[in-house]
Amino acid sequence: MGSLSKLEVLSLAVNDLEGAVPPSFGNLTSLRELNLAKNTRLSGALPSHLTALGALEALLATGTDLCAPSDAAFAAWLAGVGRRRVSVCGEERVVAAYLTQAVQSPKFPVSLVAGEPALLRVFVTTPGGSDELIPPVRASFFADGVEAHVAETPGQSVSIPAEIDEGALSKSANVEIPGEVIQPGLEMVVEVDPDGTLDDGLDIVRRIPEQGRMKMDVRTVPPLELTVVPFLLQTDPDSSVLEIGGADDELFWPTRALLPVGDLDVTVHEPVVTSHDDIDALLTEVEAIRAVEGGTGHYLGMMAAGQTGGGYGVAVLGEPVAFSIMDPVVVAHELGHTMSLLHAPCGGAGGPDPAFPEDDGSIGVWGYDARDKGRLVPPSTPDLMSYCGPSWIGDYHFSSALHFRVRNEREAAAVNAPASTILLWGGIDAEGVPFLEPSFILDARPSVPRSSGEYEIVGYGVDGHPLFSVSFDMPERTDGNGGAGFAFTLPAQPGWIGDLASITLTGPGGSATLDGDSNRPVTILRDPSTRHVRGILRREPVQARAAADAAVAGASDHEMLFSRGIPRSGTRVRKPLRSRSRAVKPISKMRRHISER
Repeated sequence: MGSLSKLEVLSLAVNDLEGAVPPSFGNLTSLRELNLAKNTRLSGALPSHLTALGALEALLATGTDLCAPSDAAFAAWLAGVGRRRVSVCGEERVVAAYLTQAVQSPKFPVSLVAGEPALLRVFVTTPGGSDELIPPVRASFFADGVEAHVAETPGQSVSIPAEIDEGALSKSANVEIPGEVIQPGLEMVVEVDPDGTLDDGLDIVRRIPEQGRMKMDVRTVPPLELTVVPFLLQTDPDSSVLEIGGADDELFWPTRALLPVGDLDVTVHEPVVTSHDDIDALLTEVEAIRAVEGGTGHYLGMMAAGQTGGGYGVAVLGEPVAFSIMDPVVVAHELGHTMSLLHAPCGGAGGPDPAFPEDDGSIGVWGYDARDKGRLVPPSTPDLMSYCGPSWIGDYHFSSALHFRVRNEREAAAVNAPASTILLWGGIDAEGVPFLEPSFILDARPSVPRSSGEYEIVGYGVDGHPLFSVSFDMPERTDGNGGAGFAFTLPAQPGWIGDLASITLTGPGGSATLDGDSNRPVTILRDPSTRHVRGILRREPVQARAAADAAVAGASDHEMLFSRGIPRSGTRVRKPLRSRSRAVKPISKMRRHISER
């Protein structure tokens, strides 16, 4: 295996492997992920040769007896591996002080989110215990070598225990550290009994660390820009979905508290009228809306509970698109999937993460809930990404989501100007069979797939020659009915509209084609001033307008785009300024902008 220099992912989890990791794994120089989890007979120190793996992003050794060497070179290399779960060789870590936000693990320390407040817990112990009470504690924090904050706790009315007990706030000295103090480069020094009131014979640790300063792992995460798209079902619209507030809405409390979010910026989109109550179809519509609008950040479709035919939510794994009913935990769960999190194994959740550390899907360590003066969350609590509840977030998933966001999400870059594009959207059903939705020519920002893959979509002219061809990977979905979807806008060329005769999607499960015989009417309503989508209806324009009017006021003023399949059979339908009649303008007469990429 050490000769596979082009190998990028090696997952050996749950294979009953035995022994040590071969030094030859250091030759896998293209490796991005090494998963050794849950091989209980793997043991020993990881070989120093692994430091040659400069591209490694994930190293998972949960449920093994493997450990990381404590030498400085290996520690420096390991610190650069974003997603890591391996203990340090030697005796069990005894952590007498730590900072926690949602969750913390002394064995597998969790990075802190910059700008968010944290609870400092200091554990004072003495061999054999004592009747003396836990003394006052002083903590000094340093930024760039300069003292930036000092926090003090009074003495506790609890006797000094013999061992660290994380399971009770009364067994530690605790103080909240403001968010402005929690910044990258933070260092800490803790002084126990700074006034020297206790007898030296108690043998308590009076300074943490004994020398120097304790370095805190604080990460800056990008703001979570979230556009919430309220859907109204055309046949039975539930207007409660229109009551969604901003970032401070209780609907987003679990998202703010349990995920590595930092700043949360919520924009509530104008309501969108839809013909669908199927969550997979609704997610595809969210993808199409984001593509048509040239949206950035996360898009979250939402519908009132009871409107979705029994479904709760669905998301694209590792991509910023999801759908959820109006339920705070479901919202956070689906957004967790967009941050690359798989399921925890509890409650029948499908596709659980094979490296998840707890077989029962629990968080496994102590969490912290800062509400109402603070409380601890027991390790037995189900993880947010399971199907069990009430839930919290564990160290494994919090760390994974944080490192994913730091490595993969960036602030919105400059976007291309709107141009004439073709909207291509569709997916595969639960059996893997491809399907295509009717395509549209419209002014939008181009949004082509980022990488090639095993699916290909090709547009053919009337003489059978290809006009365009795009290969891509079908994005993986979680929590849905087993299908998947895609949507992107491809720059349109001048001769396509008159020449385009068919569009074909092919993949491992077969193919799907749109042509002149396709008759799948879809009408897209769009606000002419904001260019925002206001409806996606599986009807002819007249019926679509009537359905939209019945669901949301003002729909009759919206621009309407219509297609039965391929774009040249589509029409743009507008309401004239001085007449109630509908005017049809062929797409071939539309003003076109050509984008060179």
